[in-house]
Amino acid sequence: MRTQTFSSFRTTLPKKTRHVNASPSPTPSVTQKPSSQSGWDYWARVYSEDSQNSAPSRDVRVSDMLSSDTLVRAKLLFLNVPGLPTAHKNIILNLIKKEIREDISIQDVVVVPPGKWFLNFYRPEDALKVFKVFNGFNYRGHTLVVRFCYPDGTYGDETALTELVQCSNNAKGRLFEQREIVQDTLSSECWTIAEYEVLQKFETELVNLLKTHAYLPYHNVLQSMRTLFSNRIPSATSSIFISEALTQWPTGFIRMFNRNVKVVSNTMCLSTSSYYTQRIHDSAMEGGCSVHRNSWEPMVPEDIRSDIQLIQYIHSFLGHFGPQNIDIDAPIRILAQSLRGTWPKSAEELASLLTDISSGVAIVNRVLYLSSNPVHHEKIIDNLATYQDDCTDVYFLPLSSLDGQKLMIVDVEDL
Repeated sequence: MRTQTFSSFRTTLPKKTRHVNASPSPTPSVTQKPSSQSGWDYWARVYSEDSQNSAPSRDVRVSDMLSSDTLVRAKLLFLNVPGLPTAHKNIILNLIKKEIREDISIQDVVVVPPGKWFLNFYRPEDALKVFKVFNGFNYRGHTLVVRFCYPDGTYGDETALTELVQCSNNAKGRLFEQREIVQDTLSSECWTIAEYEVLQKFETELVNLLKTHAYLPYHNVLQSMRTLFSNRIPSATSSIFISEALTQWPTGFIRMFNRNVKVVSNTMCLSTSSYYTQRIHDSAMEGGCSVHRNSWEPMVPEDIRSDIQLIQYIHSFLGHFGPQNIDIDAPIRILAQSLRGTWPKSAEELASLLTDISSGVAIVNRVLYLSSNPVHHEKIIDNLATYQDDCTDVYFLPLSSLDGQKLMIVDVEDL
């Protein structure tokens, strides 16, 4: 029997052939993945082309022009201000608009915590209006204190701002604003004619010394001036008065000339120097400025604005220097010269004011004492003992007693 396998019945199929065109087709290009280096090159070309194609804009926005500091013609400093929330600028502007009720152009408002506002004005007359209304203004339980700020960092009162308004209307206005002229920093009321002349000579020599340098170390300047005016070696500049003043109170003596000479940290420079301007700018950015003063001073004299502050200062002053003869001693006259605003400019007027506003200060034979200081009590006795030949004089001294009443001293024996 003949058998066949299943495979013998399987039909052989023709091989499937692929149709080939006569014309050859283009080979498809394979895109390579760019490397990281080629990617950086690509974006570098993109940004470089954009920067080359876009021309720099020369348009100046009006808002940028108005915010420029070169347009500021007056600046006010507000002290003893209350704390404000985040939107402090709008609150201050609304307060001024509400109280002034006039068209006031304010360039900028800068709040420096704690307790300082700086207001920049386009026009000095606007600053004067705000000064008159808000100096002594009661706001949220705080009595505001307003000062006029000179470009060199010193402060002025309403009279100085009024002069600026007057000067801004003539050709001398810009000279006054830029402080390019040397101002008279001394008052002749405090000094004799000879003392006043030697003080002017001292200021001239000090300014000439600082003109040749951007700044000098503070103690080096003091040593140079002491040597120049020393009375040990007779010379044209020798002065016993200057030597004693630099020995007794050098900080206060140099401070008398602070309109032209500035002490910054441990350096000294002119108020018109670029170094001082940069230091003021840096201090404003940091939110504070270091004040050069002695350790016993509660504040600097130019910051005294009220009777309470003056009494506080004079107690520290007399406690440090002791009793002061208002005709002879240099420290009390230096203090009178250093006060700003409407305070007395002579030692005699200052002593008279102190006895009027405070019972803790007494004048005996033109010497100023603290009536509550035991050491001063002994010196009062010594002072009166030199005049014991005239026992009919009646001295009213507000010495402290057990019942808190003033004692009337008729004779030295009563002490």
